[in-house]
Amino acid sequence: MRLHCDLPRPMYVTSVATSAYPTPVTPVRAVGAVTSADYATRMAEFDTLAATVNDISGKAGEAQRVEAYQALQAMSAGGRLAGIDPERRKVLDQATYDSDIGQRAQALGRDFVQAMNAARQTGGPGAALQAVADRFDRLSPPDRDLLFRTTINVADRSGTKPYADASAWRANIDAQAQVVGFMKAAGVVGANGALDQKAAQAKAADDPKFATALRLSLRSDNNSPEWTQAVSQLFGRAAPQDEVRLSDAAKAALAAAPAPAQTPAAPATPYREGSIASIKA
Repeated sequence: MRLHCDLPRPMYVTSVATSAYPTPVTPVRAVGAVTSADYATRMAEFDTLAATVNDISGKAGEAQRVEAYQALQAMSAGGRLAGIDPERRKVLDQATYDSDIGQRAQALGRDFVQAMNAARQTGGPGAALQAVADRFDRLSPPDRDLLFRTTINVADRSGTKPYADASAWRANIDAQAQVVGFMKAAGVVGANGALDQKAAQAKAADDPKFATALRLSLRSDNNSPEWTQAVSQLFGRAAPQDEVRLSDAAKAALAAAPAPAQTPAAPATPYREGSIASIKA
């Protein structure tokens, strides 16, 4: 058994290892001697998607281009680019590495993974979870959306995406952090982040809440909505904190604004009921 601390698959963090997200569009198989019956259909879909990603005319909006980029990822992951010809291979590389969408996606994903790995090496799984949450939250809304779509929520070979939306992923990250922190506080996780199985089983025998948390930590579906909900029910979920972020210009304008007028002092003679008007329900 092991203490899970998974980040969205296929990139994950466990108590003993860290592996990174794949590149935004995975390599495709070379042209074979035989192509499938739906080859023409697949290539037509590819041509449309790639043209949308590579469009710099402004005809396609950013949201449409990001969706097309994500769809190319899904085609590649699902093996639907098998047999792609050399010319289309060049177009795919252009969309993946040379387009502005591709370059942003690559940079965001690389920075995200590097932050996670650095935190994992110095502070373990809990620090890695905190690092990715902080890095994601500090991004601008467009960059958060791009990172989520092209790095975090990449479809698997069946075309299934791990999360319904970015808020579901963030809730899962918070839930995983709660489980990892609880286990660490219970003293059953070693310095290397690995679960001390003997100590964990002994504690579970005497502590029902810990036993439940241990079972959750060992489940393989720890990025599912059901798992996230189970953790929320066990520990409760912290209320989101409101935050106001001002631009540098807004901060400067606020600093230059005159101080507000002082609140007038209270009258020497306090108000007496009936001195002006008084209505009682």
